[in-house]
Amino acid sequence: MQKILRKFIWLLIFSFVVWSVVPLLRLSLSMDTQEAIVWGKYCLWGTTKHPPFSGWAAYWFYHLFADSDKVMYALSQIFVILGVVYIYKLARCFLDEIKATAAAALQFGIIYYGYSTPEFNVNVISVGLWPICAYYFWCGYTRNRWSDWLLFGVFVGLNLLNKYVGAMLLLALGIFVLSDKSIGRLSKNIKVYAAAGLAVLLILPHIYWLWQNDFVSFNYISSRSHGGEITSFWRHVIYPLKFIFAQILFAAPALLTFAWLWHKNKTADSAQKSVTQRRFVFCTAVVPAALFALICLVSGNAAKSMWGFPCLFMWGIALFYFVPIKISAETANKLLNTMFVWVSLFALAYGVQCAVTTSQRYRTDVRQTAAQFEQIWAQHTDKPLKYVGADVWFGDIVALYSSHEIKPMIWMNPQNNPWFKRDDFEQSGALLIATDAGEYAKYRQMYGKAVSAPQKMMLEFKNYLGKTKTKEILYGFYEPWEVENAE
Repeated sequence: MQKILRKFIWLLIFSFVVWSVVPLLRLSLSMDTQEAIVWGKYCLWGTTKHPPFSGWAAYWFYHLFADSDKVMYALSQIFVILGVVYIYKLARCFLDEIKATAAAALQFGIIYYGYSTPEFNVNVISVGLWPICAYYFWCGYTRNRWSDWLLFGVFVGLNLLNKYVGAMLLLALGIFVLSDKSIGRLSKNIKVYAAAGLAVLLILPHIYWLWQNDFVSFNYISSRSHGGEITSFWRHVIYPLKFIFAQILFAAPALLTFAWLWHKNKTADSAQKSVTQRRFVFCTAVVPAALFALICLVSGNAAKSMWGFPCLFMWGIALFYFVPIKISAETANKLLNTMFVWVSLFALAYGVQCAVTTSQRYRTDVRQTAAQFEQIWAQHTDKPLKYVGADVWFGDIVALYSSHEIKPMIWMNPQNNPWFKRDDFEQSGALLIATDAGEYAKYRQMYGKAVSAPQKMMLEFKNYLGKTKTKEILYGFYEPWEVENAE
């Protein structure tokens, strides 16, 4: 068994190294990662999209390594590996050591634990935090120790400070408690109230921030959970099925691997299982994704498939717990070898994509681009450049990679920029960047004559094979004092 455990540890190390190194083929971080660093830079208790934890983690890790963007891929893997380790710890509560190792390793056959992780964002953090929350809840529920309940409260607070859908896990745990008829016992347990109090204390400053900022984050949620392209009654059927199918598709390598092992090693299920254990495994494995599907069913709105990132953390455990299968050390060794292969194949596919794509999201030379925009401003005026008005992509590039601090004014909309200070903005002006004429026209519509006529600029995106794609963008200037001078 020690040999299997050592190989599992090597799988963790292998995945960490591969997914920290292969994404270095990109010239630019993902938009979500850049955005998270900018959020954290201003150390606010909220953002226009999510609670603040992802920004704090991104910025301080980035700053810890001397503002090196390359380390951000490793930060993603820290949360992934942390999640898999806690899946193993949770699996040991229900399975023997060989099956627990196999269940945890099986997660590497899910896209969310590999191919999707170079883009550090709230979803990647959730992959780490959900298993931790579930583990300490189960320990508190079964052992009733102060340390377990308090740790549960802390990580629930962090999970909610990361992304609001962390509430889905709490709902799943609540359904488990109701199904196990233990609500009365827990309601008399002071340790449960202490855990809840810790969680509330952690999220209370964010709630206050939301109240102070007109609950701006919920505007983003409503914009993302839209009705989609289907307007007929069938959207209530198609969207939940589409969400569930996407989760199965993204977990297909893991499911196929398990099906192959089961076919070779199926057995009669003679083990006695605790009713409480069965309910917990079922609720945590099935309920979160089912809740998303139920919301789609009732509302007729589409759910993004990536919202299922953390929902699959119990699938490996559930498969080995509910499906009768005999796992020997030799069989577990085969599964681990297969997971090495899946990690390698996912990484190869990602590397090929990085090599052949000419997408601006992969092939923007961010430092050169930021320097170009700084030069444009310097040639136009002697005033220091303090603000850049642009979309998320270009706004964050200039904010992160310029030679001095520049604040992004995303979409030139004060509501999208909690760090916005009107007096300073009006006195300083801003460099404007737009990806098309329609976007620039909106700037002129919002700010009138203070926005100059647009000028054209060409950017190039070149892949490793020498193929180049060009993109025309527009730039201009927001200069309120020019209007005053004209008058």
